[in-house]
Amino acid sequence: MINLTKIGKEMTRMKSASVAVLVFVMLLLVPVVAQGATAPQSAFSPSAESLLPSQDYVWQEINGFCSWAATAMAMQYAGVDVDLYDVFAASTIGFSFAYFRYDDAFLLFPGALLTQVEPTEFLADLYGVNYTLYLGTEIPDLEQTVQVYQSQGINIGIIDGQTEAMSLMRATIDSGYPVLISVDPMFLPTSDYDILREQELSGGAHGILVVGYNDTSTTATIIDPGVGSFGENFSYPIDGRGNYSTISYTLLLAAWSNRYYILNTFLPLSSPSSSIDNQLGPMVRDKLLGVGTTYFPSSPNAYIGKFGQAGFRELSTDLTPDGLKSYLSLFDDVEHEVTFKASLLYFIGLGLEAQVTLQYLSYRTSLYALPALMPDSDLTDFIAAGEVALPAFDEMADNSTLVFPGNLSQVNGFVASTFRGIADAYNSSGDLDTSIAAFESDLQTITDDLLIIADSWEAAGLVLDALWPSGFLQVYGPIIAFAGAGVGALVVLTFWWIRKKPSQ
Repeated sequence: MINLTKIGKEMTRMKSASVAVLVFVMLLLVPVVAQGATAPQSAFSPSAESLLPSQDYVWQEINGFCSWAATAMAMQYAGVDVDLYDVFAASTIGFSFAYFRYDDAFLLFPGALLTQVEPTEFLADLYGVNYTLYLGTEIPDLEQTVQVYQSQGINIGIIDGQTEAMSLMRATIDSGYPVLISVDPMFLPTSDYDILREQELSGGAHGILVVGYNDTSTTATIIDPGVGSFGENFSYPIDGRGNYSTISYTLLLAAWSNRYYILNTFLPLSSPSSSIDNQLGPMVRDKLLGVGTTYFPSSPNAYIGKFGQAGFRELSTDLTPDGLKSYLSLFDDVEHEVTFKASLLYFIGLGLEAQVTLQYLSYRTSLYALPALMPDSDLTDFIAAGEVALPAFDEMADNSTLVFPGNLSQVNGFVASTFRGIADAYNSSGDLDTSIAAFESDLQTITDDLLIIADSWEAAGLVLDALWPSGFLQVYGPIIAFAGAGVGALVVLTFWWIRKKPSQ
């Protein structure tokens, strides 16, 4: 068996292996702000208090969907009747997937974790909601981040410290709407997060709504979609502990400041789009077919990664026995080579299983939610083509990786177990060829499943392409552009699961 403690220490020391750093992680995992917007100022009043009326509670269901569950509730407050599955479909994150492979690192992202800003903006625009995103001044690479989103016309604003953060929170709630904030869940008071406190796993990101405040008692009222989403007590919170619970200002500010006072507002702006079908259909088409510029507008990342069906297709090649051996050969002659390579195999399995599981859950629900969101379009053939991927997703998916963050003894899914078996065999024998050969049929199943998903996504995308013709250059433009484009500074990538603190 792999000594994971030793592995962690060796990974820290092995700089020569350069298990890369994801420099744009803040762009992927956090919201960003509105050009020219500033946090409203309001004087602190010791007796001030406000509490919004309740809306339908939306549970995130599993670790990884918190921001989307919170977004569904924020959209309800703004007057849009959507649930979690509607948000998956209408934002297109259920139909989105990205795979990056560069030198000694590769990284895969389900749509739910790839980017949050652009899909949320698309969702808000679709339903006539004014979406504004605020960042604290201490966030790394703030100026660059703001410039990127300003260039895309996204509403951004800056929060300078605790006073402005609290003032903006109060002013928004006073106007009748909640704020969606990013917090470190370790500081949230419910027992659900004891698993994080016990393991001292701080630094994660979790989305909650603040729906009330009371300056006399110095407490806030929050809606937390994440309770019951992991650990031994995984289940819907029937006791209501996630809905309208109280948190002290001390804990709220500790949790919020650890996430740079990131804040989102959703306010009514105008009537919904009169042509939801004609906006949503082409976007889903491009996400499934893998149009990079749809995933990352005006960004080199559009040409570096493989997206949609192309992402699954490329990943299937890299996970064959030959693909794995080629990848691991990049680490020949590193210190403690066998232990290091075995750990990489183990974490490849963990990451693949977790990300495919998130993709499966969001894709399956999006597929069946979409027809009701696009009533003017006949999506019968689209659904039929998209359903082909579901058995392959189901074979690879397993909730245990997500339900028990950091508890590797609880992880028992097919994909994670396959790679753990290879890793254990290799760590014991030092013979990579024999270790992989013993699990070759399981690897074949995994790569076949990935190809089935790729073919299904391509077929479903082409059905939409027949309804909303895109033309050759739009779908294949990124490939042509890459051949002659100077792709600026290359983003260095890392494994999603190696030494990453769990976040929701």
